[in-house]
Amino acid sequence: MIIIRAKYLIPNPEHCIENGAVAVNGTRIHRVGTFDEIKALANVDKIIDLGNAVILPGLINIHTHLDLTNLHNRIKPTSNFTHWVFQIVGARIRWKDEDYISSIEKGINLCVESGATTVADIANTEYSFPVLKNSPLRKVVYKEVIDLNPDHAKDVLKKTQTELSTITTDDLLSIGLSPHAPYSVSRELYQAIAQFSVETGTPVCTHIAETQDEIEFLTKGTGSFPAFLRQIRAMPDNWQPPGLTPIQYLNETGILRNRPLLIHCNYVTDEEISLIKSFGASVAFCPRSHHFFGHTNHPVQKLIDAGINVGLGTDSLASNDTLSIIDEMKFLFLHHSIPPKTLLTMATINGAEALGLESKVGQVKEGFEADLCGIRLPDAYGGNIYDQLLDTTSKNIFTMIAGAICYQA
Repeated sequence: MIIIRAKYLIPNPEHCIENGAVAVNGTRIHRVGTFDEIKALANVDKIIDLGNAVILPGLINIHTHLDLTNLHNRIKPTSNFTHWVFQIVGARIRWKDEDYISSIEKGINLCVESGATTVADIANTEYSFPVLKNSPLRKVVYKEVIDLNPDHAKDVLKKTQTELSTITTDDLLSIGLSPHAPYSVSRELYQAIAQFSVETGTPVCTHIAETQDEIEFLTKGTGSFPAFLRQIRAMPDNWQPPGLTPIQYLNETGILRNRPLLIHCNYVTDEEISLIKSFGASVAFCPRSHHFFGHTNHPVQKLIDAGINVGLGTDSLASNDTLSIIDEMKFLFLHHSIPPKTLLTMATINGAEALGLESKVGQVKEGFEADLCGIRLPDAYGGNIYDQLLDTTSKNIFTMIAGAICYQA
């Protein structure tokens, strides 16, 4: 049995224990309390003292593209989304197998070092599943599906099913499907994936309501997307706009029935927020990626006020500077004035619920998986623990996943 102690322990956002400690037995949390209570346990093999730090539930990053990690600082900030995509394609045009593998591996290391214990990654390369499977992270890997031609829907789903059948899940790996977005997935393919998800219980996520151009494409069939899709030969000749907003469109395809993870939701109406709430879908908000693209105010507070489950993602290093969820929390605290306890809930409990892992992770709780992180606090600081946690100088120094120490500064 291992005991981890620190100046503070926050087992869940509403509860703080001074001189806190966690006893870990195997992969699970055995006891939670003060160090004076925990140190009396029998069969203790090791005590790890993190000192002036706070022990938290492992942080949960519910939207990443780890295969883009090596593009950090190589993509110029832009409000033109299709221009950003062209930059991505151009930057990777000469990549070899080892470039994709090293990019994913670097992303994994950055996540672990920053205190993330669970990630939801979008896999659009053949390397994502094997590299992530061999990593220490707890992960939900969503196989990305792209095809706008309605005639291809059945064959694309069949091929995707075959690929998923070759992947062996385990205690740390779950798999899902990610129909990419309304401008890259046909209505028929969305419908086929929705039906498959209902029948098999496969989790689904999709990028949605990300740009104003996406809304114009769906409602009118105009904007930057038609020309972009024709340029990459992905636009079917007979394609017609559905005349619906993004969330209305998902509702029509049946995807909302699957309680999906909706990525971004940068531009949603009050009516769409009601739809999201009524179907129990979750939203992945990526604050600094949102800022990178120069989007206007995100409706995050409206979503929270509506009772929608909102978690935090980093997106990729092609539109962000770090893969740190703590950095996302600090950014939101500074720019959106969201209370620290709410931010911590978004980064832990909400993230777990969004990924269907709420009975295993997201809290430091007896019987839960021993996924923990330890955040070093400022040396001289008079504020409360939550303000200290979000101070610019706080930093992760310890990461444990399923009882295994994966990082210790």
